[in-house]
Amino acid sequence: MAGSAGAPAEVQKDARHTHAPEAFRRATLEEETLRIRVGVLALCCLVFGAGEVLAQRATKSAKAEATAKGPTPDQLLLGQSKNDANLGTVTLMTQRLLAGPLMTAALDLSTLLDDGERFEKMRVLPVIARGKMQNLWDMLYLGGIDLAYLQTDTLEFLKSDPQYAVIKDKVRYITVMFSEEICIIAGPGIASLSDLAGKKVSINAKGTAAAVSIPVIFARLGIKADLQYADTNIALERMKSGELAAHTFLLAKPARAIADLKGEGLHILPIPFSNELSDLYLPSKFTNADYPNLVPAGQEVETVAVGNILAVFNWPEGSERYKKAARFTETFFGRFAELQKPGFHPKWKDVNLAAQVPGWTRFKPAQDWLDKAAAQQRAVDADLRNSFGSYLKRRGLSDVGARSESELFQQFLEWRRTRN
Repeated sequence: MAGSAGAPAEVQKDARHTHAPEAFRRATLEEETLRIRVGVLALCCLVFGAGEVLAQRATKSAKAEATAKGPTPDQLLLGQSKNDANLGTVTLMTQRLLAGPLMTAALDLSTLLDDGERFEKMRVLPVIARGKMQNLWDMLYLGGIDLAYLQTDTLEFLKSDPQYAVIKDKVRYITVMFSEEICIIAGPGIASLSDLAGKKVSINAKGTAAAVSIPVIFARLGIKADLQYADTNIALERMKSGELAAHTFLLAKPARAIADLKGEGLHILPIPFSNELSDLYLPSKFTNADYPNLVPAGQEVETVAVGNILAVFNWPEGSERYKKAARFTETFFGRFAELQKPGFHPKWKDVNLAAQVPGWTRFKPAQDWLDKAAAQQRAVDADLRNSFGSYLKRRGLSDVGARSESELFQQFLEWRRTRN
């Protein structure tokens, strides 16, 4: 035991030499293990890197294929289409009467102006309305509404509204549209508007066209009637029972809803055209050809017509909604002449794009288009006058009378036509 603690140096040296090969083997094994691990790691990186490259190529290929095929159902659901249909779509609040001229006009605009493989370039989307007064509120407050048919007496109706100035500033008109006639149906014992004083009169449903015009007309004429909201079917039943003295329509003549009315003593009350109404309304009349059941043959009944406008929300200039409305306006005006040809509603022939509406402000792109067209027309007229003057000089004609000049001008136009 003592020898073990104090062994000679030679013995200890021999012991170190005895254990050296074992330590060397352990070190070699650890190095080999490390090399294997590094190799495996490198191989994994190589495999995963190649996989990632292949995955990227596959993703690009899949995207290219998807683009060629078009958007997926999920993309369509989210509106993620390369050709976003929303960019070219304008919505138009129309009217309740599906067969009415204004509804037909909206469909005409859609037929003429819709453009693109999926109508992504332009699309006019008509929306069935509650009524033209409601159209205003929908255009102001309902999301997604760009255009609306409004009556020209709408601002007059709203003059006492505390928000009148704000409302007026938010609305612009593009053009005047077709007019519609006021038709007041009364029962026996009611011969004139003054007979309605103190009596219950239906002005149709709330938010409708008649509910705007009748209060304005009665106020201007000084007729103090009890004006009540009632849908047509309900109002006619109340007239039969004697609860209502009259019911009001505001529809372009001839309207089937009025033409189909029958009943003992039912007739149309006359609304004479007067100075009190001349700044807002137009003179019109009903004949037996319009409403055989209500107007005797050979007779006429005076009434007034209410103008309509195609209105637009006054978006900030340069905004996306503004630019979309401007693009619609310019396209509509540029192709307007096509709407006056056969195949579209005949009332388009009565529309004058340049007609102004007192009290309303025109949409700037519409006014700009009209100003440019007027300038071009003036240039054409000036060229025509100069050419006509040269025509007269070449023929030695001067100091001709007005009638002779008119005849010569027609000859000049014919000469110019054949020459061109």
